[in-house]
Amino acid sequence: MIKHIQLINDDYLGHVDILRHASRGVLVMDDKILIGYAENGGIIMIPGGGVEGDETYAECCVREMLEETGIKVNAVNEYLEIEELFDVWRHINHYFICELVEDTGVTHFTEAEIEAGYKPVWLPIKDALAIFAEYEKYRKTDIPVYGLYKRELIALQEALSLLQK
Repeated sequence: MIKHIQLINDDYLGHVDILRHASRGVLVMDDKILIGYAENGGIIMIPGGGVEGDETYAECCVREMLEETGIKVNAVNEYLEIEELFDVWRHINHYFICELVEDTGVTHFTEAEIEAGYKPVWLPIKDALAIFAEYEKYRKTDIPVYGLYKRELIALQEALSLLQK
């Protein structure tokens, strides 16, 4: 069963002009999580991105994980859907627990990811949780990071509760 959560950011203007669906993959091994690190901004996130064409959410997750991390995965379980409302956006993130198939070592970054210094990193789960848990400190200074970290903290906590069963 997929859990649904709605987050409304402080900058939400009360109406939606843009809808975006994205899929994100949680891959955990040896008490570490595979995350995307944007070196130029010092930001971490669960790998994923926007749905393209008529692909399913699971297909999007598999494609995005391969493009951003070089790792082929199976999207095993869609466990969470987080709907974010911010500015004029309705952004729906579909989270999957993934299993590793193969590390190809080959990434395919977008221009924006290259400019951000994006790279995949295996981060201890406790460190990822600690970083995401600091979301409130960004509320007044960087609302996009505030929203991102709040969302990712919830997603990681939910994944860990399922993985520990």
